[in-house]
Amino acid sequence: MSLHLLHQLAQSRLPVTVFPGKDVDGLRVLQLAGHIKATIPLPVRTLSGHDQPPATVTAVTPLGRQMVKRFPVLRSR
Repeated sequence: MSLHLLHQLAQSRLPVTVFPGKDVDGLRVLQLAGHIKATIPLPVRTLSGHDQPPATVTAVTPLGRQMVKRFPVLRSR
């Protein structure tokens, strides 16, 4: 999933705001791997659990661009 998200980000006009959900978790993985630069706020504790504020991707790094070239996303037929 993170590789697919990286492909989407590489084709997007940055900065991009990513709203809560699985994509924010994917951003964390990409950021830890050094593939993107992003501002990802910590989750906020609420009465019903946690709420994740939106994250902002500011750049796809050169390493991230190499990953996009080396591992193209296969399209299903």
